Amino acid sequence: MEVKIISQEIVKPSTPTLPHPETYKVSLLDQFSPSSYMPFILFYDSAKFPDKLSADESPIHQLKESFSKALSIYYPLAGRFKDPATIDCNDEGGLFVEAKVNSTLSEFLKHPDIQALNDFLPCKANGLEKDPIPHVAVKITRFECGGFVVGACLFHKVVDALASCVFLNNWAKLTRGETIVEPDFAIASSLFPPRDPLSNDFIRNFDNFFFQGTKSHMRRYLFDANAVNVLRAKATSENVPNPTRVEALAAFVAERMTEAYSKTAKSSDPGFSTLMLTHPVNLRQRMEPPLPDNAFGNIIWLAFAFYEMDTSNGTKIELPDLVEMLREAFSSLNKESMAELDSDEAFTALNELLESVYTNENIKIYRFTSANNMGLYDVDFGWGKPSWFAHMGDMIGYRSKQQFVFMEATSGKGLELWLASDEDQISVLEKDPQFLEYAIPNPAISI
Repeated sequence: MEVKIISQEIVKPSTPTLPHPETYKVSLLDQFSPSSYMPFILFYDSAKFPDKLSADESPIHQLKESFSKALSIYYPLAGRFKDPATIDCNDEGGLFVEAKVNSTLSEFLKHPDIQALNDFLPCKANGLEKDPIPHVAVKITRFECGGFVVGACLFHKVVDALASCVFLNNWAKLTRGETIVEPDFAIASSLFPPRDPLSNDFIRNFDNFFFQGTKSHMRRYLFDANAVNVLRAKATSENVPNPTRVEALAAFVAERMTEAYSKTAKSSDPGFSTLMLTHPVNLRQRMEPPLPDNAFGNIIWLAFAFYEMDTSNGTKIELPDLVEMLREAFSSLNKESMAELDSDEAFTALNELLESVYTNENIKIYRFTSANNMGLYDVDFGWGKPSWFAHMGDMIGYRSKQQFVFMEATSGKGLELWLASDEDQISVLEKDPQFLEYAIPNPAISI
């Protein structure tokens, strides 16, 4: 399969930013977000396209026009960083790439080529970016059958995953000619004023925490509704009688990955005594009063769960115990705990935690995230909802190993797991009968 670029250009906002503010202050939570692009890849079937379209009605033309309109509303995405705490809303615009692929959508989805997914993205995703230009980039790729892919990259220091999904849905609504609820740009920085400047020590420790790896291989697995229900039952305890899908699957994946690690570790490897699980938590509904979904920026914080391994019990993990620790970590993030975040004591403690964790060989870090219930399967540009929403291919020179992303399955209550790790551990995992009892490796997508 070959993806060929037809054109690329910087699209400016359809109307000037003024009378909006000339500058946009990021929040403290924006500053605490990774300096990387988040990838979103949405596949669309051509079955709902009108039979005859003029040049002005073509999907590419409409998407470019509405992208320009979206940038005039989301003006910080069309700007450029002036300093680490300020975006110059100068209307420089976002990248718009048009491409074509010598394949049909049905052929690709019948045997999804995970490594080819990066070709549908307009730029490198999940890699450390010191000077991101622009803050949003999109790539529209047409299949021979007329189906198309919308690949989008949004810079994490400007938006979190939910704000990105709201942007994509609003871009789609503008394409359909509908009005949208405009984003609220003031909430995040008023609740969490930025620190200016951040110390060099903190920036170094923060980047080292998120970006240690050189190459991670990506795999996709499906946990169907039945598998999810069984694992939730296995993870149940008196303290957590009804674990969520993510809690149960995160605990299960951590258990099987730890087992895989024990089988691939070298004899000189002392192993680890503490398992650390992280997962970003959307704070909008945890604030009092709750914040709306259109609150722009990063309004998330990492939950940290530490699980002490029982060395007398080998590498065995008790799923209910790990789920309890995850639930406790999630529950600890509330308005009261976040109000203390900008204190000098909390900032110093966070800096020390980041430094100690990534340098401590006794701690194994598994980084989880999820894009569930964010409306990605509702992103309808006027030609139907996505047939599939995908993550990305191999990560080379990107974030640390042990990245786990949960995403909604195309139907039912199942979840997809996108797993990035080294080849040795993946090889063991893919032969693990306990893992494969629930996980289906890279199944076809039906349209």
